[in-house]
Amino acid sequence: MKWVEVAIQAGEAAIDAVSNILIEEGCGGTVIGPTLSRSSAANRVAGYLPVDDRLETRLLNIRERVRLLPGYGLPLDSDEVTITPVADEEWATAWKKHFKPVRIGRIIVKPSWEPVPAEDAPSTSSVCSGSITPDVVVDIDPGMAFGTGYHPTTQLCLQVLQEIVRGSETVLDVGTGSGLLAIAAVKLGAHSAVGLDIDSVAVEVAEENVRQAGLSEAITIERADSPSAFDGQADIVFANIIAKVLVEMADALAEKLAAGGKLVASGIVTERADQVRDAFRAAGLAIVDERTDGEWVALVCERAA
Repeated sequence: MKWVEVAIQAGEAAIDAVSNILIEEGCGGTVIGPTLSRSSAANRVAGYLPVDDRLETRLLNIRERVRLLPGYGLPLDSDEVTITPVADEEWATAWKKHFKPVRIGRIIVKPSWEPVPAEDAPSTSSVCSGSITPDVVVDIDPGMAFGTGYHPTTQLCLQVLQEIVRGSETVLDVGTGSGLLAIAAVKLGAHSAVGLDIDSVAVEVAEENVRQAGLSEAITIERADSPSAFDGQADIVFANIIAKVLVEMADALAEKLAAGGKLVASGIVTERADQVRDAFRAAGLAIVDERTDGEWVALVCERAA
């Protein structure tokens, strides 16, 4: 499989919006800063797309949407969209330099080739005395799948996850990407998790991450384009996707949430949050909490018991 790097020189205020465009048009994630094209510009945003029959349409959509951003008060350093071919062997290793351990509350997300940072390693005395709450370390090798722990949408989910997992829950992760949320949930005490993703590459990546974590008996990964593929109802449902898809899936997400359960929906840009709120309320969900990080919104919803 051949890939291309799609890069835009965004203004500081437009970084999140450009990242969102790239993700909505098919990039598994984005890199902000230095990229494979060797640019050192701090505001450069890049994503990666496979060279297939959808590439031309995706590139046209990206160019059109990026050039509209200044009209919304989001200036760009340049509206040029740079396309750079990426050799398979280069992609296999070059992306790793951008992925370092990151802490979100008690959760440390790191690639398997990186050790836990020294500043995050608890001392022997503190562990023996029981004076700290043990951290949860999640090893993730994202490959081309979204879910490294860096993006605000994922971090918002991880923040909520630590508050709502009490133990023994069934978790459904819609749009699982790398499988990060499913793995973190089980490591925090959930009984089991099912991760769904429409992307076959993401399914392969998530399955490998689950296997590496030794959680294959507790976590199942499936290729599916709807929450309806999940058999039963879950105590906790995660849907870190995009606003348009969340609106379309509102009824299906509500159906898969057990009475008294919680749905955590992320990937929502501020200007589309009202659309998602309206769709969720129409589906019978009560919004009990909201979290924000810059231009991103996460909604915590509950189905009435």
